Amino acid sequence: MSGHGTQRVWLGRLGRASSAVAVLAVTVAVVAGGMRLPSATAHAVPDPTASVPASATSLVCPGPVQLPDGARSTGSEFDSVPVAPRTSTQTVTVGSDAGAALVRALDGTTVGDLAAGGASLQLDDVAAATVVRADAGVGGTTQVAAASTTLTSAGDLRGLAAASCQPASAQSWLVGGATSTGSTARLVLVNAGSTAAQVTWRVWGSAGPVDLTTDRALVAPGAQKVVDLAAVAGEQRALVVQVSVSGGQVSAHLQDDRLDGFTPAGTDLVVAGSAPAQRQIVPGLVVEASAVGDSSQPVLRLLAPDVDTTAHLSLLGSSGPVELPGAESVDLTAGQVVDVPLGGLPADRYTVVVDADASFVASASFSRTGQAGELDDTARVERALAASTGSGGGLVAVPAGTTSTLVVGAVGDGTEVAADLSATGQVEIIGTDGRVLVTHDLSVDAGTTGAWSIDDLAPDGQGSKVAAVRLVTSSDSGASLVWALVATVAQDDGELVTLLDPVRVEAGAAEVQVRSDPALGLG
Repeated sequence: MSGHGTQRVWLGRLGRASSAVAVLAVTVAVVAGGMRLPSATAHAVPDPTASVPASATSLVCPGPVQLPDGARSTGSEFDSVPVAPRTSTQTVTVGSDAGAALVRALDGTTVGDLAAGGASLQLDDVAAATVVRADAGVGGTTQVAAASTTLTSAGDLRGLAAASCQPASAQSWLVGGATSTGSTARLVLVNAGSTAAQVTWRVWGSAGPVDLTTDRALVAPGAQKVVDLAAVAGEQRALVVQVSVSGGQVSAHLQDDRLDGFTPAGTDLVVAGSAPAQRQIVPGLVVEASAVGDSSQPVLRLLAPDVDTTAHLSLLGSSGPVELPGAESVDLTAGQVVDVPLGGLPADRYTVVVDADASFVASASFSRTGQAGELDDTARVERALAASTGSGGGLVAVPAGTTSTLVVGAVGDGTEVAADLSATGQVEIIGTDGRVLVTHDLSVDAGTTGAWSIDDLAPDGQGSKVAAVRLVTSSDSGASLVWALVATVAQDDGELVTLLDPVRVEAGAAEVQVRSDPALGLG
């Protein structure tokens, strides 16, 4: 399969006395002030190692989108939620060595299970956040992926909101959302652990750090807490939220809803992206042509939380880097969130690479413009939010009932990219039985981005049997692969769109060094 333009992208397949002296030399010690100090040669013998078995993998899946206060679906076209959002989860374990997995509600109730040996499970009409726990398989940690998808076909929450289920963490950076007029941002905190978690958050806006009315909450074990950021950090047109946890770990995301007057302007989930660093990569932008100043234009969001810096942007399209006048360099003032409009880009798929001399965070959004409804003043808009992410392989569960596209960028290690450099790997299409249906060899020229329909990658007639996509990287050429899955649903008033990041494959059993503590037993 060939890419666009000049892009080269293809898919396919120690006698005794001396010993005593030696022992004495090793065991000699200095006694001072009643303290016995170990000798300088006490650790000359290499530390032993011990095998640590792989542990179970746990992923937390977002629940349904949060409805406006007091809202409920009545079926009336004048209602803010005329149709009930439909939430489903898709869970996949891969390979004959995979361990068994359970899908549980936060209260511990089992709502689904997957047998050992690879399987998939789709749950419909999901009413709350769920937790996937996969036992270690025969060869180590089970490769497992899951995704939560909410489809709302009409009303204020019109949109396709999906996210890959991720492990809970002690810190999250959520780059997205707003609380200005027409925008709603809800911080959703899910504690799937067995102890209470003390959660604190910091918020930055376009004018700098936000003075919050409250900055902490206690989340009970097996519970979810929703914080309306409009009440905590009101009238902010651009948000970045840092979530920190003590006493446990939580899963955190933002629900971002927007209205243009009374017209729906998109709903999606802001998931955790990469922590502050001097390079951020945002994959998976599949954009339509847009003019400068267009309200539906793609937007890049940046924040340098600590010091001033200048960010340098590269937009990698299907044929190579694309210049966007006025957006090559962006000055970042410490603590101020900056939205960089990307209007004027040709319709294409893109990977965004941003470099700076100081650490920063980043995300991007792109839109689909639909048709205006009978009660709408303007055309309906749907938005997808893309977090910055790392490079390498991983696994993504494919949401059922969507048309999905694999978007892969090849990024060089530096700012200059050799013309003949490429990144390679393999794309594995995983079926509903957890087995590989087909494998394609992958090569993407550095500095470009390729995209392939999952239906086209699946064997003939088996598109409906695809449960996940796995990318295995193989190149060590100075270029690396970054990727995401873009999922869409077509309906009469326009296309709904969302983006899912891969779940990185965790290491299995490991050998660790065992050392004695020299202070052990000392008074």
